Amino acid sequence: MHKSDCSTGLLRAQRGFTLIELMIGLAVGLVTTLAITQILLTSESQKRTTTSGSDAQVSGVLAMDTLRNSVQMAGYGFTSLPPANSILGCPLETKFKGSAVAGFAPNLVPVVITDGASSAPDSIRVLASSKASFSIPLTMTDPGYVAGNATLGNAFPIAASTGAATNDIMVAATDPVGKCQVFQATSVASNSIGRLDDTGWNSAGFPSNAFNAVSNSVIVNMGQFSDVTYSVSDAGTLQFNRLVLAADFTPSYTGNVNLYSNIVNMQAYYGKAAVTGAAVTVWDNVTPTTNADWLLVFAIRVAVVSRSDQYEKTEVTTTDPLWDVGEGSTITGAATCGTSSCVTLKIPRAANSTEWKHYRYKVFDSIIPLRNMLWSQ
Repeated sequence: MHKSDCSTGLLRAQRGFTLIELMIGLAVGLVTTLAITQILLTSESQKRTTTSGSDAQVSGVLAMDTLRNSVQMAGYGFTSLPPANSILGCPLETKFKGSAVAGFAPNLVPVVITDGASSAPDSIRVLASSKASFSIPLTMTDPGYVAGNATLGNAFPIAASTGAATNDIMVAATDPVGKCQVFQATSVASNSIGRLDDTGWNSAGFPSNAFNAVSNSVIVNMGQFSDVTYSVSDAGTLQFNRLVLAADFTPSYTGNVNLYSNIVNMQAYYGKAAVTGAAVTVWDNVTPTTNADWLLVFAIRVAVVSRSDQYEKTEVTTTDPLWDVGEGSTITGAATCGTSSCVTLKIPRAANSTEWKHYRYKVFDSIIPLRNMLWSQ
């Protein structure tokens, strides 16, 4: 074989790819990369949507569980059998260092629902004794308490001091109309609760009313006074505002403290019976104003709307979510939806804004019995 023949064969073997072949390979590679990228983006988007849906689920469950645990204790210590529940609804009066406590609960009632205007979120205020052991109303005995009296103005004679302890916050009351006045126990004996003038809850001559056995007066032991309000912030967070007592028993409120994010609405209704001891037949947001009306409130029904974290590029929610309250429901504001009844839960938003439609929402609801009201029957 000639040397020229070997060189020609070697050149042919080393020719490689043509420009057209390289361009075709590059095009195939780009199409493949584009397809893989699209699949990955779709998968990641679905993953984020699923994860954010889980976040909404967790936030909603935690919010509802917190509300349920708190509301179930509503009325503890002051809603038991007569004569205690005969004072339900009385206007609370306080004096700390001679002045009324700002923001204090206006009435001795288990729970108050404040209706949000124009479908805005409601707020729920829960009142109860904070005693960890037990709290029962204490029956007054004669000669009773007389404000400013050298002897009868320093103690409340009672049949028994069961559950009471020094420094407990007490409420003295006679009926649901007259003022029920707040003081602090400075001492506790088997048959009396002492209260001496001080620079705290026991201002001179306060309580100012007379309390005795003839008027069926009772002393309610509130412990450190559990008073907490749940609401939804404009930023979409479930929050609470709680009464706290400092080491020297100075009262103050925490202000709104955030609990769970992505809670955008909360609606609540009282569950009322037609007569004492009967089943709940009416659900509305009309706060009772009399003792007789309060004695018919046995539950509240709450709906919470949670929102996903994920902002979707397209509008994934086209209408406000519906709260299915059951066929033939008596809830105020319910409208027919298919074979059932629903309440529209409006998502708060600025006028003409459509941003809210780019999120997904979940509705959680619960009927929460006021067990202390039920046990009083």
